[in-house]
Amino acid sequence: MKRVKKENDPQKRDDGSSFSSLSEDLIIKILLQLPTKSIPKLVVVSKLWSSIIRSKQFIDLYLKLSLTRPCFLLSFHRDSIQFFQIKPSQSLEAGSPSSSYTCTTSSYPLNLDTLSYNVYPPVCGLICFQNLDKVVVSNPSTGQFLVLPKLNTRRKGISRFLGYDPVKDEYKVLCMTVLQTSRKVVSEEHQVFTLGGGAEKKEKEEATWRMIKCKVPHCPVPKVKELCSNGLVYYGAWSNNKGKRSLIVCFDVTLEEFTRVKLPDGVEIVRFGSVLVNYHSKVALANHTDFGKFDMWVLGDVVKQEWSKISVVVPSWNDLVGRRDYFSFRGVVSSGKFIFASVYWRGPFSVISYDPKEDIAKRVEIEGLGDTLRSVRLYLDHVERPIIL
Repeated sequence: MKRVKKENDPQKRDDGSSFSSLSEDLIIKILLQLPTKSIPKLVVVSKLWSSIIRSKQFIDLYLKLSLTRPCFLLSFHRDSIQFFQIKPSQSLEAGSPSSSYTCTTSSYPLNLDTLSYNVYPPVCGLICFQNLDKVVVSNPSTGQFLVLPKLNTRRKGISRFLGYDPVKDEYKVLCMTVLQTSRKVVSEEHQVFTLGGGAEKKEKEEATWRMIKCKVPHCPVPKVKELCSNGLVYYGAWSNNKGKRSLIVCFDVTLEEFTRVKLPDGVEIVRFGSVLVNYHSKVALANHTDFGKFDMWVLGDVVKQEWSKISVVVPSWNDLVGRRDYFSFRGVVSSGKFIFASVYWRGPFSVISYDPKEDIAKRVEIEGLGDTLRSVRLYLDHVERPIIL
Protein backbone atom coordinates (compact mmCIF):
# COMPACT_ATOMS: atom_id res chain seq x y z
CA MET A 1 0.00 0.00 0.00
CA LYS A 2 2.77 2.42 0.86
CA ARG A 3 4.53 1.73 -2.42
CA VAL A 4 1.40 2.40 -4.45
CA LYS A 5 0.78 5.61 -2.52
CA LYS A 6 4.30 6.81 -3.23
CA GLU A 7 3.98 6.17 -6.95
CA ASN A 8 0.66 8.02 -7.15
CA ASP A 9 1.85 10.96 -5.10
CA PRO A 10 3.18 13.62 -7.52
CA GLN A 11 5.24 15.16 -4.71
CA LYS A 12 7.31 11.97 -4.50
CA ARG A 13 7.91 11.25 -8.18
CA ASP A 14 11.62 11.24 -8.89
CA ASP A 15 13.84 8.77 -10.70
CA GLY A 16 11.07 6.15 -10.88
CA SER A 17 8.78 8.47 -12.82
CA SER A 18 8.42 8.48 -16.57
CA PHE A 19 9.43 12.16 -16.48
CA SER A 20 12.97 11.14 -15.47
CA SER A 21 13.65 10.05 -19.05
CA LEU A 22 13.34 13.65 -20.28
CA SER A 23 16.46 15.77 -20.44
CA GLU A 24 16.58 19.13 -18.70
CA ASP A 25 16.79 20.98 -22.02
CA LEU A 26 13.71 19.18 -23.32
CA ILE A 27 11.77 19.96 -20.13
CA ILE A 28 12.62 23.65 -20.52
CA LYS A 29 11.44 23.60 -24.14
CA ILE A 30 8.15 22.02 -23.05
CA LEU A 31 7.62 24.55 -20.26
CA LEU A 32 8.32 27.51 -22.55
CA GLN A 33 5.39 26.47 -24.74
CA LEU A 34 2.89 26.31 -21.88
CA PRO A 35 0.60 29.13 -20.73
CA THR A 36 1.86 30.95 -17.65
CA LYS A 37 -1.11 29.91 -15.52
CA SER A 38 -0.21 26.20 -15.91
CA ILE A 39 3.43 26.41 -14.85
CA PRO A 40 3.07 26.81 -11.03
CA LYS A 41 0.98 23.61 -10.92
CA LEU A 42 3.86 21.60 -12.39
CA VAL A 43 6.30 22.12 -9.51
CA VAL A 44 4.81 18.94 -7.97
CA VAL A 45 5.78 16.74 -10.92
CA SER A 46 9.28 16.10 -9.58
CA LYS A 47 12.16 17.76 -7.79
CA LEU A 48 13.84 18.37 -11.14
CA TRP A 49 10.79 20.12 -12.59
CA SER A 50 10.42 22.22 -9.45
CA SER A 51 14.08 23.21 -9.61
CA ILE A 52 13.81 24.20 -13.28
CA ILE A 53 10.60 26.21 -12.84
CA ARG A 54 12.04 28.15 -9.90
CA SER A 55 15.42 28.76 -11.55
CA LYS A 56 16.46 32.21 -12.75
CA GLN A 57 17.51 30.72 -16.09
CA PHE A 58 14.00 29.48 -16.91
CA ILE A 59 12.24 32.59 -15.60
CA ASP A 60 14.50 34.79 -17.72
CA LEU A 61 13.96 32.64 -20.82
CA TYR A 62 10.19 32.79 -20.37
CA LEU A 63 10.32 36.56 -19.88
CA LYS A 64 12.47 37.00 -22.98
CA LEU A 65 9.87 35.09 -25.01
CA SER A 66 7.03 37.09 -23.42
CA LEU A 67 8.69 40.38 -24.36
CA THR A 68 8.20 39.47 -28.02
CA ARG A 69 4.43 39.22 -27.49
CA PRO A 70 3.42 41.91 -24.96
CA CYS A 71 -0.19 41.89 -23.79
CA PHE A 72 -2.87 44.24 -22.60
CA LEU A 73 -3.98 43.71 -19.02
CA LEU A 74 -7.57 44.48 -18.03
CA SER A 75 -8.80 44.81 -14.48
CA PHE A 76 -12.48 45.12 -13.72
CA HIS A 77 -14.90 44.77 -10.84
CA ARG A 78 -17.89 42.45 -10.87
CA ASP A 79 -19.91 41.21 -7.89
CA SER A 80 -17.29 42.51 -5.43
CA ILE A 81 -14.59 40.28 -6.95
CA GLN A 82 -11.54 41.55 -8.77
CA PHE A 83 -10.81 40.04 -12.20
CA PHE A 84 -7.77 40.32 -14.43
CA GLN A 85 -7.68 39.40 -18.08
CA ILE A 86 -4.80 39.30 -20.55
CA LYS A 87 -5.23 40.06 -24.23
CA PRO A 88 -2.77 39.97 -27.14
CA SER A 89 -1.93 43.56 -28.09
CA GLN A 90 -1.94 42.71 -31.79
CA SER A 91 -5.59 41.66 -31.64
CA LEU A 92 -6.69 45.01 -30.28
CA GLU A 93 -4.56 47.03 -32.65
CA ALA A 94 -5.64 45.20 -35.80
CA GLY A 95 -8.82 45.54 -37.77
CA SER A 96 -10.71 48.12 -39.78
CA PRO A 97 -11.44 51.69 -38.56
CA SER A 98 -14.33 50.18 -36.58
CA SER A 99 -14.10 46.52 -35.60
CA SER A 100 -14.65 44.15 -32.69
CA TYR A 101 -12.55 41.68 -30.77
CA THR A 102 -14.09 38.82 -28.80
CA CYS A 103 -12.51 38.18 -25.44
CA THR A 104 -11.63 34.49 -25.13
CA THR A 105 -8.78 34.30 -22.59
CA SER A 106 -9.48 33.23 -19.03
CA SER A 107 -9.96 35.61 -16.13
CA TYR A 108 -8.78 35.28 -12.56
CA PRO A 109 -10.98 36.03 -9.55
CA LEU A 110 -9.29 37.41 -6.44
CA ASN A 111 -11.47 36.89 -3.40
CA LEU A 112 -10.53 40.19 -1.82
CA ASP A 113 -12.53 43.28 -0.91
CA THR A 114 -10.51 45.47 -3.25
CA LEU A 115 -11.57 48.03 -5.82
CA SER A 116 -10.18 47.99 -9.35
CA TYR A 117 -9.14 51.64 -9.33
CA ASN A 118 -6.64 50.73 -6.58
CA VAL A 119 -4.69 48.56 -9.04
CA TYR A 120 -1.42 50.13 -10.12
CA PRO A 121 0.27 49.46 -13.49
CA PRO A 122 2.06 46.12 -13.90
CA VAL A 123 5.83 46.03 -13.41
CA CYS A 124 7.72 43.18 -15.08
CA GLY A 125 4.77 40.81 -14.74
CA LEU A 126 3.51 41.75 -11.26
CA ILE A 127 0.97 44.26 -9.99
CA CYS A 128 0.39 45.93 -6.64
CA PHE A 129 -2.78 47.20 -4.99
CA GLN A 130 -4.29 47.81 -1.58
CA ASN A 131 -6.95 45.60 0.02
CA LEU A 132 -8.41 47.50 2.98
CA ASP A 133 -5.38 48.02 5.28
CA LYS A 134 -3.24 45.40 3.50
CA VAL A 135 -0.86 45.83 0.58
CA VAL A 136 -1.13 43.01 -1.98
CA VAL A 137 1.25 41.89 -4.74
CA SER A 138 -0.21 39.66 -7.46
CA ASN A 139 0.87 37.80 -10.57
CA PRO A 140 -2.21 38.19 -12.82
CA SER A 141 -0.83 35.66 -15.31
CA THR A 142 -0.97 32.86 -12.73
CA GLY A 143 -3.80 34.15 -10.52
CA GLN A 144 -1.57 34.06 -7.44
CA PHE A 145 -1.34 36.85 -4.90
CA LEU A 146 0.70 37.63 -1.79
CA VAL A 147 -0.63 39.70 1.10
CA LEU A 148 2.28 41.62 2.60
CA PRO A 149 2.68 42.15 6.36
CA LYS A 150 0.94 45.10 7.95
CA LEU A 151 2.70 48.43 7.51
CA ASN A 152 4.46 50.01 10.47
CA THR A 153 1.96 52.83 10.83
CA ARG A 154 -1.35 53.73 12.43
CA ARG A 155 -2.33 56.13 9.68
CA LYS A 156 -4.86 55.23 7.00
CA GLY A 157 -3.75 57.42 4.09
CA ILE A 158 -1.18 55.30 2.24
CA SER A 159 0.45 55.74 -1.17
CA ARG A 160 2.08 52.64 -2.66
CA PHE A 161 4.34 52.00 -5.65
CA LEU A 162 5.88 48.88 -7.17
CA GLY A 163 9.38 48.89 -8.67
CA TYR A 164 11.75 46.34 -10.17
CA ASP A 165 15.55 46.23 -10.05
CA PRO A 166 16.70 44.30 -13.17
CA VAL A 167 20.29 44.07 -11.89
CA LYS A 168 19.55 42.36 -8.57
CA ASP A 169 16.33 40.76 -9.88
CA GLU A 170 14.33 42.22 -7.00
CA TYR A 171 10.87 43.76 -6.70
CA LYS A 172 10.36 46.46 -4.11
CA VAL A 173 7.12 47.92 -2.80
CA LEU A 174 7.44 51.54 -1.68
CA CYS A 175 4.79 52.88 0.70
CA MET A 176 4.42 56.22 2.44
CA THR A 177 1.82 57.92 4.58
CA VAL A 178 0.59 61.48 4.16
CA LEU A 179 0.69 64.06 6.93
CA GLN A 180 -1.65 67.01 6.53
CA THR A 181 -1.41 70.13 8.67
CA SER A 182 -2.70 73.67 8.35
CA ARG A 183 0.53 74.67 6.59
CA LYS A 184 1.53 71.69 4.47
CA VAL A 185 0.75 68.24 3.11
CA VAL A 186 3.82 66.01 2.98
CA SER A 187 4.66 62.31 2.73
CA GLU A 188 6.23 60.62 5.74
CA GLU A 189 7.06 57.14 7.05
CA HIS A 190 8.64 55.94 3.81
CA GLN A 191 8.86 52.14 3.93
CA VAL A 192 10.18 49.47 1.55
CA PHE A 193 9.38 45.77 1.26
CA THR A 194 11.70 43.59 -0.86
CA LEU A 195 10.64 40.51 -2.83
CA GLY A 196 12.92 38.27 -4.84
CA GLY A 197 12.38 37.77 -8.54
CA GLY A 198 11.13 34.24 -7.99
CA ALA A 199 14.35 32.33 -8.48
CA GLU A 200 15.50 32.58 -4.87
CA LYS A 201 13.55 32.91 -1.65
CA LYS A 202 14.41 35.71 0.72
CA GLU A 203 15.39 34.89 4.27
CA LYS A 204 12.53 35.08 6.70
CA GLU A 205 14.08 37.89 8.72
CA GLU A 206 14.36 40.04 5.59
CA ALA A 207 10.68 39.75 4.72
CA THR A 208 9.59 42.87 6.58
CA TRP A 209 9.01 46.58 6.04
CA ARG A 210 12.06 48.82 6.39
CA MET A 211 12.00 52.55 7.06
CA ILE A 212 14.08 54.64 4.63
CA LYS A 213 14.90 58.33 4.46
CA CYS A 214 13.50 60.77 1.92
CA LYS A 215 15.28 64.11 1.37
CA VAL A 216 12.76 65.41 -1.17
CA PRO A 217 9.74 66.95 0.60
CA HIS A 218 6.70 66.05 -1.48
CA CYS A 219 3.25 64.49 -1.53
CA PRO A 220 2.18 62.00 -4.26
CA VAL A 221 -0.69 63.18 -6.45
CA PRO A 222 -3.68 60.80 -6.13
CA LYS A 223 -5.09 59.18 -9.29
CA VAL A 224 -1.83 59.68 -11.25
CA LYS A 225 -0.36 56.21 -11.75
CA GLU A 226 3.37 55.67 -11.49
CA LEU A 227 5.76 54.42 -14.18
CA CYS A 228 8.66 52.01 -13.61
CA SER A 229 11.44 52.03 -16.20
CA ASN A 230 15.03 50.78 -16.04
CA GLY A 231 15.03 50.37 -12.28
CA LEU A 232 13.48 53.80 -11.62
CA VAL A 233 9.96 54.56 -10.41
CA TYR A 234 8.48 57.89 -11.54
CA TYR A 235 5.35 59.41 -10.03
CA GLY A 236 3.61 62.77 -9.98
CA ALA A 237 3.83 64.83 -6.80
CA TRP A 238 3.13 68.17 -5.22
CA SER A 239 5.99 70.12 -3.72
CA ASN A 240 5.95 72.24 -0.57
CA ASN A 241 8.52 74.64 -1.96
CA LYS A 242 7.26 78.09 -2.87
CA GLY A 243 6.64 78.64 -6.57
CA LYS A 244 6.89 74.92 -7.39
CA ARG A 245 3.40 73.45 -7.22
CA SER A 246 4.08 70.09 -8.83
CA LEU A 247 6.96 67.91 -9.97
CA ILE A 248 7.90 64.33 -10.80
CA VAL A 249 9.67 62.28 -8.15
CA CYS A 250 12.11 59.58 -9.24
CA PHE A 251 12.74 56.68 -6.86
CA ASP A 252 15.86 54.58 -7.51
CA VAL A 253 14.83 50.99 -6.71
CA THR A 254 18.43 49.83 -6.18
CA LEU A 255 19.77 52.74 -4.12
CA GLU A 256 16.41 53.51 -2.47
CA GLU A 257 16.96 57.22 -3.04
CA PHE A 258 14.57 59.98 -4.15
CA THR A 259 15.38 62.71 -6.67
CA ARG A 260 13.35 65.63 -7.96
CA VAL A 261 12.56 66.01 -11.67
CA LYS A 262 11.55 69.54 -12.66
CA LEU A 263 8.68 69.95 -15.08
CA PRO A 264 8.81 72.26 -18.12
CA ASP A 265 7.79 75.86 -17.46
CA GLY A 266 4.02 76.21 -17.26
CA VAL A 267 3.37 72.45 -17.02
CA GLU A 268 1.67 71.09 -13.92
CA ILE A 269 0.51 67.68 -12.67
CA VAL A 270 -3.29 67.51 -12.84
CA ARG A 271 -5.00 65.16 -10.39
CA PHE A 272 -7.68 63.88 -12.77
CA GLY A 273 -6.05 64.76 -16.08
CA SER A 274 -2.36 63.75 -16.05
CA VAL A 275 -0.86 60.48 -17.20
CA LEU A 276 2.75 59.25 -17.08
CA VAL A 277 3.62 56.87 -19.93
CA ASN A 278 6.55 55.03 -21.44
CA TYR A 279 7.37 56.61 -24.80
CA HIS A 280 10.09 54.63 -26.60
CA SER A 281 11.79 53.84 -23.25
CA LYS A 282 11.52 57.46 -22.13
CA VAL A 283 9.24 59.03 -19.54
CA ALA A 284 6.48 61.21 -20.93
CA LEU A 285 3.75 63.34 -19.36
CA ALA A 286 0.42 64.20 -21.00
CA ASN A 287 -2.45 66.33 -19.67
CA HIS A 288 -6.14 66.52 -20.60
CA THR A 289 -6.12 63.78 -23.25
CA ASP A 290 -9.85 63.06 -23.41
CA PHE A 291 -10.54 65.12 -26.56
CA GLY A 292 -7.98 63.49 -28.85
CA LYS A 293 -5.83 66.63 -29.01
CA PHE A 294 -3.08 67.31 -26.49
CA ASP A 295 0.61 68.01 -25.92
CA MET A 296 2.93 65.36 -24.53
CA TRP A 297 6.21 66.24 -22.84
CA VAL A 298 9.05 63.69 -23.19
CA LEU A 299 11.95 63.54 -20.72
CA GLY A 300 14.96 63.04 -22.97
CA ASP A 301 17.69 63.12 -20.33
CA VAL A 302 16.97 62.31 -16.68
CA VAL A 303 20.25 63.76 -15.40
CA LYS A 304 20.04 67.02 -17.38
CA GLN A 305 16.24 67.00 -17.03
CA GLU A 306 15.67 68.09 -20.62
CA TRP A 307 12.12 67.94 -22.01
CA SER A 308 10.78 68.01 -25.57
CA LYS A 309 7.18 68.56 -26.66
CA ILE A 310 5.09 66.42 -29.02
CA SER A 311 1.67 67.57 -30.22
CA VAL A 312 -0.88 64.81 -30.75
CA VAL A 313 -4.02 65.16 -32.86
CA VAL A 314 -6.09 62.03 -33.43
CA PRO A 315 -7.96 62.21 -36.78
CA SER A 316 -11.75 61.77 -36.85
CA TRP A 317 -11.86 61.73 -33.06
CA ASN A 318 -15.51 62.72 -32.73
CA ASP A 319 -16.59 60.06 -35.22
CA LEU A 320 -14.67 57.36 -33.36
CA VAL A 321 -15.77 58.34 -29.87
CA GLY A 322 -19.43 59.20 -30.47
CA ARG A 323 -21.65 61.38 -28.33
CA ARG A 324 -22.15 59.14 -25.32
CA ASP A 325 -18.66 57.72 -24.79
CA TYR A 326 -15.66 59.17 -23.03
CA PHE A 327 -12.09 58.06 -23.78
CA SER A 328 -8.75 58.94 -22.22
CA PHE A 329 -5.11 58.32 -23.13
CA ARG A 330 -3.58 55.18 -21.62
CA GLY A 331 -0.11 55.17 -23.15
CA VAL A 332 2.08 54.16 -26.08
CA VAL A 333 2.72 50.50 -26.90
CA SER A 334 6.06 49.15 -28.13
CA SER A 335 4.90 49.44 -31.76
CA GLY A 336 4.57 53.23 -31.30
CA LYS A 337 0.77 53.36 -31.39
CA PHE A 338 -1.15 55.59 -28.99
CA ILE A 339 -3.85 53.75 -27.03
CA PHE A 340 -7.05 55.31 -25.63
CA ALA A 341 -9.57 53.39 -23.53
CA SER A 342 -13.18 53.90 -22.48
CA VAL A 343 -13.78 55.72 -19.21
CA TYR A 344 -17.55 56.16 -19.40
CA TRP A 345 -19.37 54.17 -22.07
CA ARG A 346 -22.49 52.35 -23.15
CA GLY A 347 -22.26 48.97 -24.80
CA PRO A 348 -19.02 46.96 -25.12
CA PHE A 349 -15.80 48.28 -23.61
CA SER A 350 -13.73 49.85 -26.43
CA VAL A 351 -10.17 50.82 -27.28
CA ILE A 352 -8.94 53.41 -29.80
CA SER A 353 -5.56 52.82 -31.42
CA TYR A 354 -3.79 55.70 -33.20
CA ASP A 355 -0.79 55.18 -35.48
CA PRO A 356 1.08 58.54 -35.74
CA LYS A 357 3.21 57.32 -38.66
CA GLU A 358 0.22 56.44 -40.83
CA ASP A 359 -2.00 59.06 -39.17
CA ILE A 360 -4.75 56.46 -38.86
CA ALA A 361 -6.99 55.81 -35.85
CA LYS A 362 -9.15 52.73 -35.25
CA ARG A 363 -11.75 51.77 -32.68
CA VAL A 364 -12.03 48.19 -31.45
CA GLU A 365 -14.91 46.94 -29.28
CA ILE A 366 -14.08 44.27 -26.71
CA GLU A 367 -16.89 41.72 -26.55
CA GLY A 368 -17.33 38.88 -24.12
CA LEU A 369 -16.56 40.71 -20.87
CA GLY A 370 -20.20 40.86 -19.78
CA ASP A 371 -22.59 43.72 -19.15
CA THR A 372 -22.16 44.27 -15.40
CA LEU A 373 -18.63 45.64 -15.36
CA ARG A 374 -17.47 48.52 -13.18
CA SER A 375 -14.24 50.49 -13.02
CA VAL A 376 -12.50 48.87 -15.99
CA ARG A 377 -8.81 49.74 -16.28
CA LEU A 378 -6.47 48.99 -19.18
CA TYR A 379 -2.69 48.55 -18.81
CA LEU A 380 -0.28 48.31 -21.74
CA ASP A 381 2.70 46.14 -22.67
CA HIS A 382 2.17 43.67 -19.85
CA VAL A 383 4.59 40.74 -19.92
CA GLU A 384 3.99 37.29 -18.46
CA ARG A 385 6.53 36.03 -15.93
CA PRO A 386 6.03 32.62 -14.21
CA ILE A 387 7.01 33.81 -10.74
CA ILE A 388 5.58 31.74 -7.91
CA LEU A 389 4.51 33.99 -5.05
